[in-house]
Amino acid sequence: MDMKTPTWREEASGVRVLKLYETDLNPEWPRIVILDLTAERFREFERDPLGFDKTYKLYPEQPILWISHCAQPPFVPGEPPAAESSRWTVVIIHRLTSRAACAACPQTVEAISKLV
Repeated sequence: MDMKTPTWREEASGVRVLKLYETDLNPEWPRIVILDLTAERFREFERDPLGFDKTYKLYPEQPILWISHCAQPPFVPGEPPAAESSRWTVVIIHRLTSRAACAACPQTVEAISKLV
């Protein structure tokens, strides 16, 4: 079987996108997109996720009409919060009805070096 290999696409500086729904790893629905964002781009995403979807064409064939608040790891005593310079991994699950759910985690320098 000829499987499409998932590849990261750099849509803009600080915005890398992996569309699993364009590969054989994920069915057509739900459509899953993984983002690798700089801290600045993550703030842009948080301010206006629907605008971010339009700007970076995450789902050009059926844009998101509603998206959940982006869940993030809770503050844990003894664990430092994400640094301002952290990169973020965001996962968006898009349903057929143009609604989406979102979750995000900050990344460490060690985790980022494995992505490159």
